[in-house]
Amino acid sequence: MARTADHEQRRRQVAHALLRSVGRRGLARTTLADVADEAGVSVGLVQSYFRTKSQLLRFGVEYMYKQGEARLLALAEGAGPASVRDWTLRASETLLPLDDERRLELTVWLEFLPVTMADPEMSRLHRTTTQQLLDAFAHAFGEGRRLGELPPSLDARAEAAALVAFVDGLTLHHLVTGGDFAEDAIRTSLATYVDRLFTAPESS
Repeated sequence: MARTADHEQRRRQVAHALLRSVGRRGLARTTLADVADEAGVSVGLVQSYFRTKSQLLRFGVEYMYKQGEARLLALAEGAGPASVRDWTLRASETLLPLDDERRLELTVWLEFLPVTMADPEMSRLHRTTTQQLLDAFAHAFGEGRRLGELPPSLDARAEAAALVAFVDGLTLHHLVTGGDFAEDAIRTSLATYVDRLFTAPESS
């Protein structure tokens, strides 16, 4: 068991090093040697876990997505959010680059997205993870309808997709554009979006 735990810890160490390397140099300029140097290990050790850069990238992206999933699951711990609206805002905020760790992860995410256009396995990973995120928000919105926080006619799946797209847009502009998309601004924009969703009048 200890050997397995050490093995997984080493893989996580390499994954962290990959994220830091890609965040600093960009994906195209990051090599296995860069990752090994960042992790403080030999290239041979990295290659013993990952034979190619593509395998390493898949593991790093999977690790990044699992970090995001863990943040969402953590919202259910303790007393939990007081309402569906509260959960929606807090869950959405976990997807924004609002601290150094998430900023690094989402910088790597922007580097990763073009790869999904040409790599079927990366495309599958991205689609699967996105669908899981949509499922979580759609389920929450269904609960919101049941509890009377959202109108009965609301299309939970469509609103989930719209929210994820909005959050992705905030992330992109915060990381790339800046200015009007500074941290406080995107927090306010997200809160405004969620408030409008939960206060929208029922259409006749």
